[in-house]
Amino acid sequence: MATTTIRTFILPAIAVFLLGTVSPSQAGQLVGGYSEASVTNTEVVAAAQFAVKALAAMPERKPVITLVEILSASQQVVAGMNYRLRLKLKVDGKDREAEVVVWWQAWRNPEPYQLTSWVWVSPTPKRKASE
Repeated sequence: MATTTIRTFILPAIAVFLLGTVSPSQAGQLVGGYSEASVTNTEVVAAAQFAVKALAAMPERKPVITLVEILSASQQVVAGMNYRLRLKLKVDGKDREAEVVVWWQAWRNPEPYQLTSWVWVSPTPKRKASE
């Protein structure tokens, strides 16, 4: 009788209670996956600024690159934090968009940021024949 009561009434009640504590925004979120982040969040802005600085410092070409806007941002808790960003940029005077991933670890010194991925998502500007 006691076992039947537990299975019939108490376990379903606990399940309903636990499901009720999950917010709708968390319900579709994958544990360990990316979650949406505000484009105005100070950590997101710092990661975007670092990504632009890192690209501009690459030795093969010195583009004039400026961050125009952070179009979207998401974050993932890892050993630190991954920031996946879609950026609107000015590159040598032309508008471009890129998707970047910046890895942040507060304890890494002297630079806690590392650019782990940079993919251009807008068409590459056509070069002049003389270039």
